Amino acid sequence: MSPLATLSPADIHRVRTSFDLMWPRSTEMADQFYARLFEIAPDSRTLFRSDMTRMKDKFIQTLAVLVGSLDNLTGLYAVAGKLAVDHVRYGVRPDHYAPVGEALLWSLGQQLAGFWNDDVEQAWRRVYAVISARMIGAAYPDHRQG
Repeated sequence: MSPLATLSPADIHRVRTSFDLMWPRSTEMADQFYARLFEIAPDSRTLFRSDMTRMKDKFIQTLAVLVGSLDNLTGLYAVAGKLAVDHVRYGVRPDHYAPVGEALLWSLGQQLAGFWNDDVEQAWRRVYAVISARMIGAAYPDHRQG
């Protein structure tokens, strides 16, 4: 069974709708994401050696591409696979993915306070699980997730 089979049309709709609602505040969301990431995983700060403004823009743009590709398995996996290989070069390890997911969900929840509910959060959790599993699998084919 394809991992995308775990994403229902309702999940994809919730993620896209919430992303569209967050978009006008994407700069604030990126600021909150990185602040939260560095708070819960301070060792990850050393992975970011370049201009953080540029990194935040790239983060939001990449997230937009991933969200836009949710109903296209080939496109989603291609983007996630390339992203994963790039992240290995930056020093990202499989154990970095959990705090990134936590920071992502937290920052989305902050920006979508009036819209964020359990259904939206669970849809984002499933999407992040699919994308991060693909990225870890592409970057570390011998890694076993547990």
